[in-house]
Amino acid sequence: MVSIIGAGPVGNYLASNLAKNGISVQVYEEHKVIGTPVACTGILTSYLTDFMKVDKEFVVNKINQTNVYSPDGNLASIKLKDNYIVDRTLFDAHLAEIAKSNGAEYNIGFKFTSMSKSLNGKYSMKFANGESREDDIIVGADGPSTSVGRAKGIYEGRKFVTGHQARVKMNEKIDPNIIEFFLDEGNYIGWLVPEDEKIARIGVASHVNVKKHFEELMKKRPGKLLGWQSGAIPVYNPRLDYEKDKVYLIGDAATQVKATTYGGIIPGMHAADLLNEVIRDEMPDGSYQNGLKNGIGKDLHMHLMLRKLMNRFTKEDYNELIRMCEKKSVKDAIYKFDREYPKRLLASLFFKEPRFVKFSRCLFRKEIA
Repeated sequence: MVSIIGAGPVGNYLASNLAKNGISVQVYEEHKVIGTPVACTGILTSYLTDFMKVDKEFVVNKINQTNVYSPDGNLASIKLKDNYIVDRTLFDAHLAEIAKSNGAEYNIGFKFTSMSKSLNGKYSMKFANGESREDDIIVGADGPSTSVGRAKGIYEGRKFVTGHQARVKMNEKIDPNIIEFFLDEGNYIGWLVPEDEKIARIGVASHVNVKKHFEELMKKRPGKLLGWQSGAIPVYNPRLDYEKDKVYLIGDAATQVKATTYGGIIPGMHAADLLNEVIRDEMPDGSYQNGLKNGIGKDLHMHLMLRKLMNRFTKEDYNELIRMCEKKSVKDAIYKFDREYPKRLLASLFFKEPRFVKFSRCLFRKEIA
């Protein structure tokens, strides 16, 4: 049997695959409604179709272009393969229903608090509602602050940035087919993700001055705030332990987040596919850790290296970068490979535009706050 703590998209996706393989799965979710509170922007690349059928039930909008703005206000307008803007509550609930149909059982209102190894070799779990349960394998899919990771002693060594986002009714109509990204020096990225012509998700992520960054972005894209989302976003760390004695971490709990854009659903699904195989085939200890290192971990590490480079960019570096991205061959490469798997994209970009190598000089600077 397997117990999954957390009914987010990655936990639900894993539950579905395990149950489909005939493995008994119990999912424990602390909130009364799956998918709430909303904790991400809800934009997914076209690679979502590698893992599941995209259902119009949870898709709010589809976009096919991004405008990326430099600090001086110039932009590179780049075509994309379909990106999906999803309603995270409906998306999470949809994945949970698929898992249930495959045989997974859900326990709602169960907030995990602690666990210990029983004499029979099983884990004894305790929940805030006073309930206790036992199981052989525990999976922490319980977000950045992972109580499972803390309880098992595999939490230390994490770093975070802060994400701050609002749902906004815009003062003026926007193009519903275009996502906007805003780049500036330091560990900063801003975005506008349209739901339709009048409603957008506007947010920023940074390790400093988050409130200031958000206020400045709202001046550029003014509107009426309809609701807030704010929280910690984990920065991928390849040195962490993601498993210990049949306890596994996945998704945000395992820092499986792209450090360039801070999206984590697609990498988490990759990790879920691996963990499904490890559990199904009763693979030896360390198989999940090593599989991550040799699989999706390579792309996550590349995202991390790019973020460390970008944290050293000055305003002028970003201005120059956006000017170079206006070249048609560069746009074509970004369209072909998108942003999910950077190794493929970078190889093509350096071939199309060798001048990108000049940004390697930034590695010799300190990070810009």
